[in-house]
Amino acid sequence: MRSKPSFTVALRGYDTAEVDGLITLVEEAPASADQVRLAAARDEIRRAVLVVRLRGYDRAQVDGHLQTLAIQLG
Repeated sequence: MRSKPSFTVALRGYDTAEVDGLITLVEEAPASADQVRLAAARDEIRRAVLVVRLRGYDRAQVDGHLQTLAIQLG
């Protein structure tokens, strides 16, 4: 099981709960080895429009992590 990524909390960052939920969903997909689920996880990353809050996760860190996950999913 992977450990959750640790993002810096910054002003005008992404909503933390939303990011945590998306990452949990996406990181569980490879464990299933189901191609449909993998494709759905890739689509979730591509379609994600994350809400910016006054205080939230650093946007560059989250964007970089999601890009890495998308590459890993194929």
